[in-house]
Amino acid sequence: MEYLLTKTKIKTGLQCHKKLWFDVNDRIIQKSHILNLGNRFGDYVKDYYGNGLDLTNRHDPNIIKDTLDGINDPGVNVIYEAAFLFSNTLIRADVMLRDGEKWKLIEAKSSTSIQDDHLIDAAIQSYVIKNSNILLSEVKIAHINKNFIYEGDSNYKDFLVEVNISEKIYEFESVVQDWINNLIPVVKDKDMPLIEMGDQCSKHKRKCIYFDRCESQTYLRDIEIPTKLLPNLSRKRQKKWFDMGIYDLRDLPSSELKNELHKRIQLCHQEQKEWINPELVSQINNYSWPRYFIDFETVQQGVPVIKSTAPYEGFPFQYSVHKWEYKDQNLTIEDSKSFLEFTADGMDKRFLESLIEILGNDGPIFTHNSSTEISALKRLIAREDCRVFESPIENIIDRTIDTVAMVRNGFYNPIMMGSFSLKDIVKVLPEAIKYSNEDDEVGDGGGAMIKWFEYTEPTTSIEEKNKITSNLVRYCA
Repeated sequence: MEYLLTKTKIKTGLQCHKKLWFDVNDRIIQKSHILNLGNRFGDYVKDYYGNGLDLTNRHDPNIIKDTLDGINDPGVNVIYEAAFLFSNTLIRADVMLRDGEKWKLIEAKSSTSIQDDHLIDAAIQSYVIKNSNILLSEVKIAHINKNFIYEGDSNYKDFLVEVNISEKIYEFESVVQDWINNLIPVVKDKDMPLIEMGDQCSKHKRKCIYFDRCESQTYLRDIEIPTKLLPNLSRKRQKKWFDMGIYDLRDLPSSELKNELHKRIQLCHQEQKEWINPELVSQINNYSWPRYFIDFETVQQGVPVIKSTAPYEGFPFQYSVHKWEYKDQNLTIEDSKSFLEFTADGMDKRFLESLIEILGNDGPIFTHNSSTEISALKRLIAREDCRVFESPIENIIDRTIDTVAMVRNGFYNPIMMGSFSLKDIVKVLPEAIKYSNEDDEVGDGGGAMIKWFEYTEPTTSIEEKNKITSNLVRYCA
């Protein structure tokens, strides 16, 4: 079974020929919780449409024949991941439903609405299937109902919304063959296409996975302190400096910087000096005791399994709290008080009850990017069984201080390379190696979310669950 393109490769090529070439010749693979979420959504889709011929995870040469055998078998009414090959393009259909002498094509999307991108998906699939001499009665997008709330007992009624898009994809179907003809040479070419960076590099406000690679190839070879390290720098301004022949931040005329933070960062790199605002020291010294440090981990489930949750709300399943009681106290990671539950009924109440007990009524509460913690707390006390905690949680919210703002206004070290994330700030500390999480397999909030999905898989062993729990507790601390 030989082919050059797939639906995904066509969509990639429509975004950028260079991205397609990289995918074929020098691919970067990123771990993301989106993959776990999508797999779980795919499992739900099979439950929803019922028993059928399941060709998922089949990639052998017989997949095309087995698909056609299923189509010709009157006893098969549903096919998952049906495979069709036409014009050097292989597609896998999420769901095929028998409809008399014809078939319904269902493209299942774990989003909460239909996007133009989905219409292109469906058009490519429909084009290849129709040219495989299969009659389609309808083409539909099945997506998540954004208003769905899971109330337990495996009741997912009204979770999926089906929308007939048969007429909407006609205009796309008419140009699919042109897309194929234009992209096959890109896949075959041994030389990387020369494509300038532009709007295609940040599709749907997400940076392309090859963004840094392309930028380095285009502008930043051997640039020690690139201008791009400035926080919230627009591509328009950076391109202006590139056009001026300026790539290193230290070479940029100070008149080009209007932002005080940007000026401060440039000066620190030019002088290779750390900057501390004396007011930050006074601010810290004025905080009362005890002082608390907290961090939450949240999950967006997609297919909710926690009672009374929506598909994409950021539900907190973990916290870590350190209590610093006096100046000379030597706190360690092991001194953290933690909460970690995954799906159990009542975990929302236990989360708040234990947090209130630890944090008490007085003392500043520090957290980095506090909007995550504050938003999660507000959502929890809006839940019917948690409204009783509204007053003490409001007290906690009022005491919360965002350390991002403190650092931005009070401290910078060239080691941070323009970043105010905890992972980069901590590099400044003499014993920063203690805070490395590489061995824990959790490096950020996305990694913590992946661990939540892994833990809640029915096939995960007790041993694996214990390891996940240990890694999450240490990471959050």
